[in-house]
Amino acid sequence: MRTLIIHTHARDATHAIGAQIGGMVAGGQVLALCGDLGAGKTTLVQGIAAGMGISTRVTSPTFVLVNEYAANGRKLVHIDAYRLAEGTTLADAATLGLADILDEADMDGRNVIAVEWADRIRALFPADLLQIEITAAADEPDGRTLLITATGAQSSAVLAQLSALHACPPGECAS
Repeated sequence: MRTLIIHTHARDATHAIGAQIGGMVAGGQVLALCGDLGAGKTTLVQGIAAGMGISTRVTSPTFVLVNEYAANGRKLVHIDAYRLAEGTTLADAATLGLADILDEADMDGRNVIAVEWADRIRALFPADLLQIEITAAADEPDGRTLLITATGAQSSAVLAQLSALHACPPGECAS
């Protein structure tokens, strides 16, 4: 497991990190986004979509649970698990089709799945996962800290590319 910490100071910077990630991810990638309300999860997904070449307006699927966007032969599946009970069971998720979506992430080699409030359906995730924990800075309104953790070869490759773009001060990058 590898970890990278990135600090941003503005909403646009958080969006730009998402765009970098979107340009790096391949089909089959699952992104687990965690953070409080207003932390910037949707902003990050909007950046990911932009980095994938998606020009459609990306909005949070809080009330519909899943939105899909396509461009350049790839598809971004954006899931918002906020309305699900914490610790949703596999049976509950199966009823909603989430388990199938996650199981089929790389079946066609083009789906990238981004899940907001991922901690609510953690049991469903594959072993290869890029988890992004977003926290608001206490001392600046638009400041954010992104703690990015990779498990698995595909996610580690994305993290390595991000690490190369964001040279880390000693103690802020861990492997």
